[in-house]
Amino acid sequence: MAEFPVKYRLYDSTGTSLIYTFTYVQGDNSPQDPKDYVEISGLRGVGSVIIGGSLQPWDLQLRFLLQGADYEELITKIDALETTILFNTPYVLKIDRTQSTTKNYNVKRLTPFVFAEDFRVDFQEVIVNFRVNAW
Repeated sequence: MAEFPVKYRLYDSTGTSLIYTFTYVQGDNSPQDPKDYVEISGLRGVGSVIIGGSLQPWDLQLRFLLQGADYEELITKIDALETTILFNTPYVLKIDRTQSTTKNYNVKRLTPFVFAEDFRVDFQEVIVNFRVNAW
């Protein structure tokens, strides 16, 4: 049986226009289920009442590779990241779960890209952190 290739795609805030496709994703820390609750207890009562809350924001980290034919093409791709995936801009990140379903996260990039220190001859490892449920 062939392995299903998971794709990571970033869309605009409406989830319709493709902004960026992450290539050669090495790992991520999804899915998480950050549910919150409120607990109310009285001074004279026994026990408490639990009220379900909302989803808490959390950080999703993607590690991926940029690949180029040569150093110049690689640097062009690195420079394009900053202008393509803008700081503090709402996006929808879609991660393929199966061939017909995706997991969608409302995300913003709030930190700089992290580039591994290496020789950057024909590939570059990149780490991007998104804040999920932040808009």
